[in-house]
Amino acid sequence: MVHALYKSFLFSSPRSPFKWRRPLLATAVYLFACMPVGAAENLDRVGALLGGMSQALREQSYQGLFTYEHGGALETLKLLHQVSDGIEVSSLEHLNGPAQRYSPSARKTDCLSPSDRRLRGLLPDVSGTLADLATHYHFYIREDQRVAGREATVLQIVPRDEYRFGHTFTIDKATSLPLGAMIFTPNKTVLERLQFVDLSLLTDAEPLAVAPSAFLCQSEPAPQELWRVGWMPSGFMSAGVNRSESVGDMMMFTDGLSSFSVFIRRSVAGVAAQGQAQRGATVAFMQQYRFGQTVYTVSVVGEVPVRTAQRIANSIQPVGQG
Repeated sequence: MVHALYKSFLFSSPRSPFKWRRPLLATAVYLFACMPVGAAENLDRVGALLGGMSQALREQSYQGLFTYEHGGALETLKLLHQVSDGIEVSSLEHLNGPAQRYSPSARKTDCLSPSDRRLRGLLPDVSGTLADLATHYHFYIREDQRVAGREATVLQIVPRDEYRFGHTFTIDKATSLPLGAMIFTPNKTVLERLQFVDLSLLTDAEPLAVAPSAFLCQSEPAPQELWRVGWMPSGFMSAGVNRSESVGDMMMFTDGLSSFSVFIRRSVAGVAAQGQAQRGATVAFMQQYRFGQTVYTVSVVGEVPVRTAQRIANSIQPVGQG
């Protein structure tokens, strides 16, 4: 779900396991004072909050300034998001530090991320998604907050196990847009924090120029799966398979809130590609394994704890083995 938020404009999906634009690890302790969600009608309210936020992010035109905390530093960024004729276009600019401005990117509003599709029940064999999530997360609705001069509802999502991270969304009551987002570990250590300081809707803005080819969703047939994941946290399911010469085989998984990808490629002779790294909430674990006569490099990259990524990597086997 976080990838469906404004962070999707901050950090592109990696073309290789260690090429992403995430900041360094941030640490802070967040004090919880929550009202639990237990009754069915409250779970329905959680579903309405998440669904409304996902829809608002894709279908509304808005601009704003937000801060992003990471590694003891604080960045300020400017975001512009426009929607017209079923096409959403966004641009992002850093307002402090080295000058950085990302070229406008575009996609169709019905080109959903794997997490969005998971929440909407569009992935194969999905039913009762929110009820399923509730078996892996506690949902809490906190007291309303005022953010960027706007009244907001705070939704806190706490993992029931140590294999995934938690999330907090501060959702604007008037527009359903998230005014803030946070990712934290099971022991309540905050890894990333994003918050708007100014947000306004757009009505007659000049459309951003984007190449027409950027409007297309990828719809190539999925390649045959050659690998299987012997273990992953319960609740995660496949969100797609891809194969390319530069990256190798890639498998994507999501539970509707968090996601990770597994990259598998033949190892280069003489290169010991292994180790682990963490930047913000993104973890990368890389290890070499021998299958038959061939050595492969297996990398797990995603918003999961290091121990989770390591256990996933250790469970990889070729299809037909194990």
